[in-house]
Amino acid sequence: MSTLNVDKVDPSSGTALELGTSGDTVSIPSGATLDISASTLTPPATMPASSGINFTALNATNLGSGTVPTARLGTGTASSTTILYGDQTYKTEPAAGLTVADQWRVNATFSGDADPIASNWEQVDTSGQGTLGSAMTESSGIFTFPSTGIYLVRWISNARAYSGNSETGWEILINVTINDSAYACISESHQCGSGSNSDLNAVAETLVDVTDVANVKVSFGVDAIMSNTMMLAGSTKNDNSATFIRVGDT
Repeated sequence: MSTLNVDKVDPSSGTALELGTSGDTVSIPSGATLDISASTLTPPATMPASSGINFTALNATNLGSGTVPTARLGTGTASSTTILYGDQTYKTEPAAGLTVADQWRVNATFSGDADPIASNWEQVDTSGQGTLGSAMTESSGIFTFPSTGIYLVRWISNARAYSGNSETGWEILINVTINDSAYACISESHQCGSGSNSDLNAVAETLVDVTDVANVKVSFGVDAIMSNTMMLAGSTKNDNSATFIRVGDT
């Protein structure tokens, strides 16, 4: 190996200077600095494979083709049902608007108390009425939600009292369980009437946080002051009805 010590190399003619011959390897020793800051560097059309860990100030607007792998965009699972949030994580796409709106009614009259009202429930089906999304399910007066979320639950009840006494009363209840076992009243409403015959109505509502459809459930009850107070009901209109509207995620 021989060493040539010069301060400058110029082409013998023209403006082109060639180092080595095709197939040769031109090496710059470790620790040396190649300063091309005032020059133009023309790389080959296909760059050799190398690490770009030290590349900085790369302009993403100059990407001309291809796609960025999803693994480089964020964590989580990229799919047709997830979106990339600002914290660079893939999360389930939020539902647009309301996804569940359901309504049930009691379709047969009865007298006295019932807590829960365990029979004669039907989903509304009269012409002009409608529901949205997956339906609630009912068994012996226990209602199960179709999906998790925050639900508005409203219970409207109408009754007629034939007590024969000077005072009548009607109380309605919304009960909830969070363990599919023990129920507690979380909303109630009542109305008192005067005279032996009174038409009574009451409305109770609450928001229910359904974190687990297997354990969070609701039921509805009525409490009559006099046993011959009769709940009004029918299969073509909502005298006594329960409404369920999913308003958002839990």
